[in-house]
Amino acid sequence: MIQLVTRTALVLVALLLGACAPRLTTPSPAVGLPPVPRVEGSLDIRVQYPSAGVARPRVDSTFIFGSVGNGRATLFINEAPVQVAPNGAFLAYLPVPATAWELTAQLGDQVARSTVAYRPPAPPAATPPAPAPAPVTFPVPLAGAVTGLSDTLATGSDVARGYPVASTEGSPRWFLPRGTRFTAVGTHRGLVQARFDERTTAWIPENQVTLGAATASPTTRTAGAVVVRPAAEHADIRIPVGGAAFLVRADTGSAPRALSVTLYGVAAPAGAPNLTGDPLLTGGSWATESAGATRLDLRLARPLWGYKAFYDTDGTLVLRLRRPPTVDPSQPLRGIRIVVDPGHPPGGAIGPTGLTEAEANLAVGLRLAAMLRARGAEVLMTRTTAAPLVSATNTAAELGARVNFAVRNNAHLLVAPHNNAFGEGQNPFTRYGTEMLYYHPHSVDLARALQREIVDITRIPNLGARFQNIAIGRVTWMPSVITESLFMMFPEQENALRDPGFLERLAAAHVRGIEAFLRERAP
Repeated sequence: MIQLVTRTALVLVALLLGACAPRLTTPSPAVGLPPVPRVEGSLDIRVQYPSAGVARPRVDSTFIFGSVGNGRATLFINEAPVQVAPNGAFLAYLPVPATAWELTAQLGDQVARSTVAYRPPAPPAATPPAPAPAPVTFPVPLAGAVTGLSDTLATGSDVARGYPVASTEGSPRWFLPRGTRFTAVGTHRGLVQARFDERTTAWIPENQVTLGAATASPTTRTAGAVVVRPAAEHADIRIPVGGAAFLVRADTGSAPRALSVTLYGVAAPAGAPNLTGDPLLTGGSWATESAGATRLDLRLARPLWGYKAFYDTDGTLVLRLRRPPTVDPSQPLRGIRIVVDPGHPPGGAIGPTGLTEAEANLAVGLRLAAMLRARGAEVLMTRTTAAPLVSATNTAAELGARVNFAVRNNAHLLVAPHNNAFGEGQNPFTRYGTEMLYYHPHSVDLARALQREIVDITRIPNLGARFQNIAIGRVTWMPSVITESLFMMFPEQENALRDPGFLERLAAAHVRGIEAFLRERAP
């Protein structure tokens, strides 16, 4: 740490060391981020983050960003010098003050000051908070079923999520459609403890299940004979299991050609499963996964494109495997149906000069849609204006509607242009970059193809393609990827998202990534 003595010394430090934040180099206009234009307006301090009156974060240091109206101004925040971009924008990572951020901008004889104060701490409660409720174990097990849903995995997203522990903060392990049956053995913090077999327990939100009369502990039943029913765009594998809970897993390798279905409280019937009659399947077998759980392993002739899993009215589990679309390597986009989902609203990031992520994502999405259509793709967009699809306030409803839009329209691909932000307290200068987010293994290759092309345009650090538990990625019916091209809070990166030429190059990179993936999957 440099001890700050006088304003003169601070100015010298700022000039010699480039202020608190690392200086970001500006690549040539041909590649990477375009240069930030010079803005020479009047001094006008506007802090985009944090907002005045928010609670003081429980971290030692955090970021603050906004603009001062003139790129030639000097800026001090709580006596620390901060770099100002040519357009007047700034981003700093500094120790969190006790009560307020004090900003001073200077340009010649002009001085502007601004204060962003935190909300005073709440007075101590007159009475101590009530202790958290203890887990409740039912005296006798109860029959349970997933009922609090309007549909099933056939829509792509409207399922009950089962968690391995009594918390919804981590990633769910099970996705349970309407009609799933289980034995309920207790509750805790709004979750029902569902026992699938002697060794497997999941926690499901109470509002998504119905509990009935007392029942016996889980018993093992024998699955009925597997039946394969071919159709034009898919093959159905029908497994009579009486609504037993299940878990579908794809091979985690590139272009997965194996899929397994774990059936809880179910024993395999005698003999090998009959998986003949459809060219999408090359075979399969039964396996005992654990006491009370059986696994059906499937081998595919082509890489998995997508699937649905739901129950028929009699409790038969239907695993619907999607046939890959026909791809012409010379014109890979022709006839491919793609949903482009410009991320947000509601929510989203914001840049130092006030550009919202929803605006930036739409600018990329509109260009991407036009380029895809010009190459023969059929494109549907979840939004073409600033308006959300269904809700400007309910994020869960909005995300579910976007996923269901893609499934309802039978899209072959779902691509969601986004731009990134950091969580409170993270140092933005230590881990920024371009990354692609996916959930299912059959989306990995699309994420990697997009990453190769987009990072070549952004020319910022390559964070790769990575798994993330995010709603858009959880759709099972098609490969789905969220592209996080830039970080909105960096002045250089926000500026790029205002630049028409860069937006064109970024959209074109998305197109090349999609084409590369389709060529990889062409037979």
